[in-house]
Amino acid sequence: MRTLFLVLAFANVAFFAWRYYDEHFAARGIDPYAQQLNPERVKLVGPDELSRIAGTRKPAACLELGPIAAGDATRAEEAVGGIAAGIKVTVRRVDEPARWWVYLPPFATRAAAVQRAAELRKQGFEDFSVVGDDPQWRNAISLGVFRSEEAAAKRADELRRRGLRGIEVAARESAGARVYVQLRDAPEPVRAKFGELRDGFLGAEVRECPN
Repeated sequence: MRTLFLVLAFANVAFFAWRYYDEHFAARGIDPYAQQLNPERVKLVGPDELSRIAGTRKPAACLELGPIAAGDATRAEEAVGGIAAGIKVTVRRVDEPARWWVYLPPFATRAAAVQRAAELRKQGFEDFSVVGDDPQWRNAISLGVFRSEEAAAKRADELRRRGLRGIEVAARESAGARVYVQLRDAPEPVRAKFGELRDGFLGAEVRECPN
């Protein structure tokens, strides 16, 4: 009796399976095997594409600090070497036109310059730095370095409208060789320290190396 029951149950399952296939595939001319994934249609996604899809960006393989006056090239290389021992450091030299800067003239002492800088921060001013290593301009406060006199004058006018007094605009240096120090394949802690070096070189920025 139990055997008969199992036979009938199996027959019912087979019947309904056939009816399902007949209604959903055979009637429409669909081959269920054709619905399987085909290996030739599988696309392998590389790391770059995966990062783009995930909405993330890989850290730049190469960062550079500059522009730096040619006379400061050795000091810049030594500064980078001091934080990146064993990591590849290269120097890129280019000829660039003269630059213009907006600044507050040098203060009598470093302490006075630092105190004025603190006051500027409290007043909501940003993007400035105290000059520390240039003998001629030591203790001045740089408010921006620009490629043209017009751009520098525009920055000065903007700051004056915000109430800042004592601003001056002048050519920072004559045209000549400029240096960019490049750091390649550095771990994140070193990259962070590399970014901090720009404060020691007037007008320098940290950016990805050009191709």
